[in-house]
Amino acid sequence: MSSETKVDDAIVTECDLDDEPGKVWRALTEPELTAAWLVPEDVDCKVIEAEPERLLRCSWRSDERDDLGNRLDTVVTFELSPMEGGGTHLRIVHEGFAMARAANDNNNTTMMMRAA
Repeated sequence: MSSETKVDDAIVTECDLDDEPGKVWRALTEPELTAAWLVPEDVDCKVIEAEPERLLRCSWRSDERDDLGNRLDTVVTFELSPMEGGGTHLRIVHEGFAMARAANDNNNTTMMMRAA
């Protein structure tokens, strides 16, 4: 079971996994495992907060730049909860898109004012 919603500037995805929190935690934190499925090669990832088998919060900074030369800086939070009867409920919150959009809007406004 999986669901995805947008909340303000965040994308929230939730799913129930058959594996126990320890195994999910390893998939989120062991570099050889995360490189295979989670963090794209063009993203610089730094751990902000970690509570083993419960919470992992990382900043992601893309190497790609928009038309104005800005990078997309976002924060991704992984919340793990053990489920009754086994397995893990995983909630992923990826936020920071509104700030990037606002920065682009401000740059566009500044550029338009300079052109006038």
